[in-house]
Amino acid sequence: MLPLALAPLRRLFLGLALLLPAAGCSSGGGSGADDAVEAANAQNAQKIGAADVTEKQEADARFLVKATSNALLEVELGKLAQARATAPAVRAHGAALLQSRLDLLAALRALADAKKLAIPPALGEDEQEAYHEVSAQTGSQLDKHLMALLVKTQNQDEDAFDDMKDDAYDGDIRGLAAKYYQPIKAQLDAAEEAADAAEKLP
Repeated sequence: MLPLALAPLRRLFLGLALLLPAAGCSSGGGSGADDAVEAANAQNAQKIGAADVTEKQEADARFLVKATSNALLEVELGKLAQARATAPAVRAHGAALLQSRLDLLAALRALADAKKLAIPPALGEDEQEAYHEVSAQTGSQLDKHLMALLVKTQNQDEDAFDDMKDDAYDGDIRGLAAKYYQPIKAQLDAAEEAADAAEKLP
């Protein structure tokens, strides 16, 4: 039996899950209508807009979308670091980050499914563009650009998970944020160290 405070959220998701199509899946570019991140946010906005919910419930949905979007990008950047980075510290960070973000993605997908919330199945257009800008680099420039982007996204992760472990409306989302906050914070520290190593390259 759900706590009384969660009952409106449960009714919302159960009632509207049957009415709305699943978010479109797009791993390539295309028009804004095909953007995976925008599609997930739009689907959640439709659900939330059809019921009387709190701003915190809206923030919960946005958090899941952004956390998934960043994790998808970080997985691709981790693969790129392993394949093409020149600095051992950058390659090592890429390998560690890849494994941790695959685990986080699995948890985010399971939670979003349980809450009947949409999350992006692939990189959004902004994330694709950021990835391609990095992947177009070579040698030490790739290391520097890759780590700068990873530090940026991991800072976003650290801030978001820190906030949501205390402020999420849904207890399960608070629990996920609390579980992953410390590993994410430690990985940010490692990213900053790897970025420093990359900046020392010629």
